[in-house]
Amino acid sequence: MAPRFPLEEAPDTAAQKVIEEALVKMHEGGPPFKWIEDDGRSLLGCYAPLGYTTAPWTQQFFELAKLCYSPGGPKPRNRELAIMGLCSVFYAPYAAYCHQGVARKCGFSDEQYRDGLAGRVPSDLTAEESMAYHLGRTLSTQTTPLEDELWNQITSVMEKREFVGIVHTIAGYRWVFLLEFANGEDKRWMKSSD
Repeated sequence: MAPRFPLEEAPDTAAQKVIEEALVKMHEGGPPFKWIEDDGRSLLGCYAPLGYTTAPWTQQFFELAKLCYSPGGPKPRNRELAIMGLCSVFYAPYAAYCHQGVARKCGFSDEQYRDGLAGRVPSDLTAEESMAYHLGRTLSTQTTPLEDELWNQITSVMEKREFVGIVHTIAGYRWVFLLEFANGEDKRWMKSSD
């Protein structure tokens, strides 16, 4: 299938530069995943629709993303566990592909990553990390206020600031997933590469 969002038709070519600069900053160098086609004619996954927004809109999208990856955001392992939990609930194969490399950089083994994507709590986690994974799975589809019992479980293992950072991360990645869904299915990402 032809790309839905070819760069040659993009209304604002500056958005691609914003994406590239943000990915380099967030990942302290090049990202550990492919984000643009080899021929340079289209972006991949969630990035393709972003190429069709104005640069200021794309910049704001990445301001949230950069905060999730900043020292003021959640701990990197907690962030990745929340995203792993989210990926276990939603069919977002490009996001799962991208975050396998990010998870490795955070010290997760491929087995832990596969377990997390399969809906199983990865082994050898702290109580706080297990909660981050659990939150990725449960908050992703939360439609009612948190019950006191869950709130007490959360605050018994993590600081409120960390919890809120995870909430922002989950909300941001729901946005990422919607953009990936808009780009359509790409069979390349159905199985994470090792």
